[in-house]
Amino acid sequence: MADAPVVFPRDGQGFRAEVRIGEDIHLVLMATHSALGPAATIYDAKLKKWWREREFTEDIEEAKQKAEARARQWYRYVGRKDPFPNLEWTATG
Repeated sequence: MADAPVVFPRDGQGFRAEVRIGEDIHLVLMATHSALGPAATIYDAKLKKWWREREFTEDIEEAKQKAEARARQWYRYVGRKDPFPNLEWTATG
């Protein structure tokens, strides 16, 4: 019996979720695989800029948790009172 081939995720493959609150907040949370491993990143669609830190994690689920935690922390920091929306993660790549 032949061994099954090892299949690695492609670069950029992972999950994304969007956060839209009012007219002024539109974030895209990403949990993707890269050459260095799974990572959490956030894109501010209103400013058209990536947040500085890319946070590397052990697995893709942890990357999703880290991206959400950073977005929620920032949301509290800017003092918004609206409830933070539930996230719907969709597959990418």
